[in-house]
Amino acid sequence: MIRTLALAIAWGVAVTAALSPASAHADADTGITDAQKAQLEQLRAKIASQIQLQAYDLLDELVYGWTESPVFATDTPVVLADVSVPVGFGSGLEALVENHFVSLVTKNPRTHLVLTHCPRCNELIVYSGAKGTVVSRGVDQPEALAAAGAASGAHHALFLDFEAEGAALVLRARITSLEPALPIVYARTLSTSTASPALLRSPERLKSAAEARQEYLDALTGRGFFLVPMRLGIRNYAKSDSPDAQATPFPFVWLQIGAEAALTQARAWTASLSVGGTYTPDLHTGWLVQARIGRLLSGSTISLTQPDLYGFLGGSVITIYGPGATIFGDKVPTTKDLLDAATGVSKPEFTFAAFQLGLELRIKSRIGLGAYLEYAPALENAPSIGNYLDLGFIQFHNFGVEVTFCF
Repeated sequence: MIRTLALAIAWGVAVTAALSPASAHADADTGITDAQKAQLEQLRAKIASQIQLQAYDLLDELVYGWTESPVFATDTPVVLADVSVPVGFGSGLEALVENHFVSLVTKNPRTHLVLTHCPRCNELIVYSGAKGTVVSRGVDQPEALAAAGAASGAHHALFLDFEAEGAALVLRARITSLEPALPIVYARTLSTSTASPALLRSPERLKSAAEARQEYLDALTGRGFFLVPMRLGIRNYAKSDSPDAQATPFPFVWLQIGAEAALTQARAWTASLSVGGTYTPDLHTGWLVQARIGRLLSGSTISLTQPDLYGFLGGSVITIYGPGATIFGDKVPTTKDLLDAATGVSKPEFTFAAFQLGLELRIKSRIGLGAYLEYAPALENAPSIGNYLDLGFIQFHNFGVEVTFCF
């Protein structure tokens, strides 16, 4: 990658010269086409992003080490004296590295490093003494800072140096004491070829690669095989096209609760059993028992970050009481039938079996959105019920939607 970077930089110099107004005619001589120029820019951008991510990983590893074994026992002011990056990346990468490092330190107070602003530390200072006059940065002349009283209370300076060595990116970090001899109180070198990558880490909660792996395994193995789904759904029966149909089907709102078991560790197959009820004042009361089996369609195992799509087959036994049950009968209800049911003279009751075919989108195995078609053999002769889909050998009389919350 680093060799590719060097070639990209060299080629970039040639392209820059070729694009300048004074040598616009040089394209014909160099043979560089517009497509090649576009490829060059894409290559440089790709390499720059890789270097940036590698630098972030090394900084994460450095600060994580400080949280585990702090350099200082108490909060200590430290000046960020210098940040250097490989030649060719300039101030852009320096700014990204510095911003990320400051974010890490401020979000992890366990490091006991308190970054301090020191205007004179990185400025040129002229210092005259018995041995002569010296012009240098403030961090390189602690006696000059002390004489000027410009150290801002900090007695330590931090240097971060990134270098490209072969195919690896190397970070050399050192903390020096702002004393005339500039003694080093801490030094560490990290390389992308030996450091652990920042797996699943965030700036607020740094962790080692081993800890990140353990958390991932705990998330997989710690999931229970059983869930308690609570479903709120609406069943909407199709209106019949028969001229004899007088009653119009109305939506049934159902609340179901039950138990769901994962048949495999990957939750690729699930099975559930639930009971439910529906109630509309002065119209109907109903109960059901439902069994389902589901199959994961979006992969071989559920995802910890993306929604999962399941297909399912279900079977139910449904009982409806009250005037609303008259629409499921095999004859057209008369006005007298409806009045008798409404006044309590008769108590209509209808029990039937139904079978569901549907899809459900699960989010982290906790929230589900589902839709299904339902076939009820007993409703084939119901004059008030029509079909949403007729495949000849099977007719789907009901279309349902539901939302599921799993506990």
